[in-house]
Amino acid sequence: MPYLFTCPHCNAQTQVEDQYSGKSGECFSCGAPIQLPDFDASTTSQSRQVSKRPLGVLISAGVVLTMLVCIAFAAIRFGGDSVSRLAEIRVQNASIKNLESIAAALNAYAADYGTYPPATLRDSGGIPMHSWRVLILPYLGEQETYDQFDLSKPWDHELNLQASYSMPSVYVHPSDSNRAGTQSGYYLITGPGTLFPPSGPLSPDKIQDNASQTILVIAGAPPVNRAIGGWAEPVDLDYTAMQGVINGTVGIEPGGRMASGATMATVDGRGHFLRNDLSPRTFAALVTPNGNEPLPDDTLD
Repeated sequence: MPYLFTCPHCNAQTQVEDQYSGKSGECFSCGAPIQLPDFDASTTSQSRQVSKRPLGVLISAGVVLTMLVCIAFAAIRFGGDSVSRLAEIRVQNASIKNLESIAAALNAYAADYGTYPPATLRDSGGIPMHSWRVLILPYLGEQETYDQFDLSKPWDHELNLQASYSMPSVYVHPSDSNRAGTQSGYYLITGPGTLFPPSGPLSPDKIQDNASQTILVIAGAPPVNRAIGGWAEPVDLDYTAMQGVINGTVGIEPGGRMASGATMATVDGRGHFLRNDLSPRTFAALVTPNGNEPLPDDTLD
């Protein structure tokens, strides 16, 4: 018989089968160490007393569990596919947190300048100079890092390469947290019909589609056209090269960071998870801010 377990650290809830009674492990949500109660020891003839089970409560008759019921033993790491998915959920949640911070910074920049930052800041001759990731640093609380860059010199100038050694943690994808390097985990989608067309970035008031269904920034692997691969390099994902397949060709399609999908944030600043089975047609509707493609309200639920 499954029981509802509540993490004492983060209050996340999940169903746990009684075969895991009394075991210890890590919370599926926050990763904190937990000890499951001994369900059998707290059984009475009619009910399981809450006072004898400080770490979990019984599901009352008729109550429908809506949180993570698909992972019966998610509170403990026992091995196998469920553990892999559990680890991916933690990466997913951390990535969404990063994306929401980046989206907030992009929107703050747009509020000050009237448009989103250019994906690539160019000089008068059209030479790529700097990435939007550098331009929004002050809005991420990274003024000190921003001040180390010389915007009059290109991104790969010695001074700017030195500055890029200070990589803001918000640009690190959680799947890269234990790896060396300075690769960004997050990119804009650029190209005709996107928020960042060749003519220049749009302003939020020029978006006709639903802001909650329009992609602003997305997680991905470094694009195939990168030169060095550092986070300050002005490269992003080219929409014209995509087929709209989540976790398709690495460096071209969105994803490449997590096996089952990709994280992104919409114009309204909210983070979402796009599964691999998302149709290319739906992805196209999410990318284009003025495509007038109707989508169900629960598309991103």
